[in-house]
Amino acid sequence: MTRSGKMRILSLNLHGLGDFIMSMPVLSALARNGCESITSMVWPGLESFARLTPFIDTLVPLPKDKENDPALSRFVSELTGPRGFDLVLDFSFMPRAAIITRAATGKRTMGFGIDLSAYPWYTDTVPGKPEEHRLSRNLHFLEQLHLQPPGSPDFPIREPDGLRERVYELVALHGVDLLRDVPIALHPGSGVAKRNWPPERFAGLADMLIDYTGRPVILLGGKERAYDGSDETELAAAVEANMLKKAVNLAGKFSLAELAVLLTSCSLFVGNNSGPGHLAASIARIPVLLVWAPRNEKIWRPVGPNVEVVSAGACCREGCTLNECEKMQYCLSLVSVEDVFGRYLKTFPELGAVSHSVWRSA
Repeated sequence: MTRSGKMRILSLNLHGLGDFIMSMPVLSALARNGCESITSMVWPGLESFARLTPFIDTLVPLPKDKENDPALSRFVSELTGPRGFDLVLDFSFMPRAAIITRAATGKRTMGFGIDLSAYPWYTDTVPGKPEEHRLSRNLHFLEQLHLQPPGSPDFPIREPDGLRERVYELVALHGVDLLRDVPIALHPGSGVAKRNWPPERFAGLADMLIDYTGRPVILLGGKERAYDGSDETELAAAVEANMLKKAVNLAGKFSLAELAVLLTSCSLFVGNNSGPGHLAASIARIPVLLVWAPRNEKIWRPVGPNVEVVSAGACCREGCTLNECEKMQYCLSLVSVEDVFGRYLKTFPELGAVSHSVWRSA
């Protein structure tokens, strides 16, 4: 599908699920403003979700054997073709994104905090403020292109026929009717294991939520290993083993597209700083309760109508840096099960307690 307009755009989305979701309002706005087409390059793990977005005309998963030069440059040159791209938007990270941007030979190429003397094939650099939210930073692309950022950022998806039915059928095989039971989704993993609240605490919280609401808890985890090689199916199994109540363990059962559909039928998402947290908040737009090490929630807090972040204020808070802090697990250990359940009671009173006869395990 192409649109009326002259601008052919390449978007580099070689990062995690949360990063991709934070780029969606920019690409959606560009599609509405008369570009000819948008091509997005993603990691293969994001492909199933990215295919749900209506504003991407061509989706290019980057093959693993093409991740480094010279194969990478050849791959991008063939993708670009003789005409080239009119605009290349680099939402990704150096140095791989710089190699791709150079090979794409865009008439205009834009990135964040780029040293134009070192990377002369970029034509524009967008400065970022130290604690600016990632969505706000991304929207500067539109300002640089003299386009009005949306007053209410949108995160549109388009479900293919049969996807919702498949998800409902799979969950029903485990004794849960999504329409009737409106379960709680609990995802105990993240891209990096040191960001994870301990599984025994998630287990204690899950028991409290089941006891209070009468709703089933569905344990979730990715099919593939996380960025650091950790296995989220093992993590979900550890939560299940520490629970006193029965949970429905569906870790490793869903693609990201299926997970997006599943979450729209849940009453609450519970987890860490993770991509599925963004999926629940921005795409499914359900209440989200996250346990977060106190480091970059101002930058990466999910965007949604009802998001609550629970963290402990460690004395070294200002020194935290992304995933490199050695004290991250210590900070997470300061957050108790009672802290998180208490925040749930305070923040989401409209969810309330329901009859304990709502759900019966199969």
